[in-house]
Amino acid sequence: MEKYFMGILAVGIAITITAGVFSAYQLYRLVETDAKCREIKKPKLCGLLAASSNNQSGLLLYLIRRKKYPVISMTSAEKEFIKRCKKKIGVGIIFLAIGAIICVLGITLM
Repeated sequence: MEKYFMGILAVGIAITITAGVFSAYQLYRLVETDAKCREIKKPKLCGLLAASSNNQSGLLLYLIRRKKYPVISMTSAEKEFIKRCKKKIGVGIIFLAIGAIICVLGITLM
């Protein structure tokens, strides 16, 4: 019986890790595209710092920094891409919560 609970825990951990990586990647793409539209130097570095920091201090620094740079040019395709990234981040957060719930369930059943 304990093997089933370990399996539930393993599935929860796998979902949580996958959803976390997916959400971080989508955040990277979102920040990179926004930085390109604002013509900020090194947009990939901005995206990497925003998505990789542990307590999201990189994202806060990017949001503070981008106030100085207005949107220079944004095509409708880039607007649509940003909208899709936001939706994907939301889905990733939902799966992150589901994975955490499954982990807690697996731990309590053991």
